[in-house]
Amino acid sequence: MSKKQMIRRRGLCGLLAVAMCIGVLPPTAGAAQKGITGGMSDTLFAPNAACPRAQIVTFLWRTAGSPEPSALSSFNDVPSDKYYAKAVAWAVENGIAVGTTATTFSPDDTCTRAHGVTFLYRAAKATASVGASAFTDVADSAYYADAVKWATEQGITKGISSTLFGSDETCTRAQIVTFLYRLYGSK
Repeated sequence: MSKKQMIRRRGLCGLLAVAMCIGVLPPTAGAAQKGITGGMSDTLFAPNAACPRAQIVTFLWRTAGSPEPSALSSFNDVPSDKYYAKAVAWAVENGIAVGTTATTFSPDDTCTRAHGVTFLYRAAKATASVGASAFTDVADSAYYADAVKWATEQGITKGISSTLFGSDETCTRAQIVTFLYRLYGSK
């Protein structure tokens, strides 16, 4: 086994140990094994770390098989040499994400739980059923209301309590990987 393979294996084992401790083993292990996500280092997954916009769209892009976008984005804060450049271009091209302004994507901005499920909803090209959300913190007029209804109906999220979704709370790395696992399973 090469040194690189040993480091990869040791890193994955370290990630798996952390995942077992926090109860996200299947999502974390599956995402790491498939190359959808890795750790923040060879041995650190950082499950409670905030997941920025660039990471979430990259996870979705990799889940979709890392398709080539027709062109790189024109956002001035997404340099073509960044790991997420193609993912951002693909996400925008497919209507999954939009810029925070006409010229910026804000790749390092922290995603909220509302942003996370909205990206998933758009990536799945889903539709929600008619009716009010089960969560009191999701107004029917909110841009993410249909996404939250859909994610709840599909069993992707259960909220942070029986009555709260936590729309404005930070979406952690563990949460987005769990959402992806619940949406795509072991595909």
